[in-house]
Amino acid sequence: MNIANLRYVSEVQKSGSITKAAQNLYMGQPNLSKAIKELEKELGIMIFRRTSKGVETTRRGEEFIAYANTILSQIDELESLYQPKTEHSIQLNLSVPRASYISVLFAEFISRLDRKEHMDIQYRETSSMEAANDVSSGESDLGIIRYQLIYESYFLSYLKGLKLDAHPLREFTMQLLMSKDHPLAQLPEVSYHMLAGYTEIVHGDLQVPSLSFSDIAVGAEMEAPARRIFVYERGSQFDFLQHVPGTYMWVSPMPQELLDRYDLITRACPLSRLSNKDVLVFRRGHQFTKLQNRLLTFLKEKGAQ
Repeated sequence: MNIANLRYVSEVQKSGSITKAAQNLYMGQPNLSKAIKELEKELGIMIFRRTSKGVETTRRGEEFIAYANTILSQIDELESLYQPKTEHSIQLNLSVPRASYISVLFAEFISRLDRKEHMDIQYRETSSMEAANDVSSGESDLGIIRYQLIYESYFLSYLKGLKLDAHPLREFTMQLLMSKDHPLAQLPEVSYHMLAGYTEIVHGDLQVPSLSFSDIAVGAEMEAPARRIFVYERGSQFDFLQHVPGTYMWVSPMPQELLDRYDLITRACPLSRLSNKDVLVFRRGHQFTKLQNRLLTFLKEKGAQ
């Protein structure tokens, strides 16, 4: 028994005629009849009963074809997932940090693509370490990782060990993100010590070597005990910032449209002077597709704004 035999009996049942099924399968009727008889002999059951009007499926045949159709459906799904797509198909696999400006840029990029083409896009938000590992293992074609410039030599060495190359995208300093109703929102600049007693929202899987702000300057420790909410899904941070009084978080530059949508503001902090860097990572020797080159050009143009 093979896959072809399963397709044969499935088509005969749909057509109700061996002759018509043979035409649909682009094969000779004698060959199809022979294949079905051999399958019936192999299974020890009668799948079809021949009548003057064509063929009828037996009870055992109905049962067998039900199983056959399930198998064929799974095979078709596998082929759809893994068969090579046409050169015009849209395929992207990305692993990126939980950065709002990146998701907004990528959404704009996708909106410009040809909507008539086959599209298969994987967009995963994760930690920088996981993004690098995704690209190294082949789980993602491209990734974006973030680190403080003070740790650049560490990260470049880490990427070299994974046989990854990096292309710079954007440098920035972190900002404070908070609700417009936050008690500190009216200040043009927020001192680090003013955050004492307020609740910080932190991405819980941020596995990146970095200095805490209390390590950046001597005597910057907060007097009040630390208050933190750890989140693992970026969307939830906006709910907390909107509805939990006194919450804030450190973020990369935020798109104005998101600030307006969630009634949020950003404020500078004199202590956050360390530069951060977002870089695109890819496997050494990676051959960029036309679509990936378009994405890289787009990110360089938009990301630097």
